[in-house]
Amino acid sequence: MPFLLLLLAVPVGEVFIFLEVGAVIGTWPTIGLIIGTALVGGTILRWQGLQTLARARRQLAQNRLPVAEMAEGAALALAAVLLLTPGFFTDALGTVLLFPPLRRSLLRRVLARLAPQARYADAAGGGEPGAGGGGRVIDGEYQVLDDGPESGPPAPRV
Repeated sequence: MPFLLLLLAVPVGEVFIFLEVGAVIGTWPTIGLIIGTALVGGTILRWQGLQTLARARRQLAQNRLPVAEMAEGAALALAAVLLLTPGFFTDALGTVLLFPPLRRSLLRRVLARLAPQARYADAAGGGEPGAGGGGRVIDGEYQVLDDGPESGPPAPRV
């Protein structure tokens, strides 16, 4: 039910803001602002997306899981959707996700709520291998009991 209310409230709020801004600056400047924010936001988003992809590749090259980069990539994808959706409110939310310190802070909070065991490793600080998995490492010893087909009786032929 809260999601349905949000789904209805956002477009109604956007129309209200369009009308108010249009009354102050006019129709064409309002439309220009909407298109301009989408273009500028898309350009910034592309640049940050490429940086995040490069960091993820470096993490993979070091045999580390790019957990932080994957979370940031998802946040940037959400920012893209918000920036491409016509409206000032959605543009403001998408713009917030374009600022790396704000984005990382929001990701830490969201991930802490979704998975209390998960740790968000800041991209600048790196992270330990397996960070974010929340799993346990069990150290132990093993002994091979079966070396393959050589040990034991031969398999019957049919």
